[in-house]
Amino acid sequence: MLRKIRSFPLRGIEEKIKEHQVLVRESVELLRGMIAACKSGDWHSVQAFAEKIASAERDADEVKREIEIRLYKGVLFVGLKEDFLRLMEAMDLMADKAKDAGRILAAREIALSELSSFFEACGRIDGFIDGTVEIVLELERAIDLLDKDSKEALNSAHMVEKAEEKLDELKLQLLMQLTKRESSFSTLTYLQLRDFILTVDMIADAAEGASDVLTAMILKATS
Repeated sequence: MLRKIRSFPLRGIEEKIKEHQVLVRESVELLRGMIAACKSGDWHSVQAFAEKIASAERDADEVKREIEIRLYKGVLFVGLKEDFLRLMEAMDLMADKAKDAGRILAAREIALSELSSFFEACGRIDGFIDGTVEIVLELERAIDLLDKDSKEALNSAHMVEKAEEKLDELKLQLLMQLTKRESSFSTLTYLQLRDFILTVDMIADAAEGASDVLTAMILKATS
């Protein structure tokens, strides 16, 4: 299939795929700034970051629709079109979950005392966000390598899977730490922070799903 990818011009789709990657990455990277604003108790900035993430997600959706139309009109054979469509869907889900996480955190202002307790109990939340961004970057690298170096693309896809497993463990630790300090939060705040952690974790889950699509594409090409 990699030979087929090289043989059939994507007629601008490559550029659109890259544009989509950038928007997905941006939506996830903005969570870093959102957490920083949350730490400082600047709720106006928290809400502004949520809107920026939602805007990036909307732009990613629009680019994905353009890719779908170009794939429909293009000369690529059916199997390759379906693989790219599955890849775009999996990537788009990452931006969707970043948007959802941002909206969960921004939906209701959290008291400063509760924020202090959260960051004290869940000190590794920054690492959780950073690790999520790194997974997105590794997936982007794997996609860029798809029609250049199948072995390296496969290695990158496997690295995404391994990173997701590590982040899943970190998610569980954060949830346990949050639960240990549950008495420090109102019920609504506890649920809000729990759902934020769970939804951020879904970004990594979506990245793993995209890596599975890539792996299947590579294995088809080498079978």
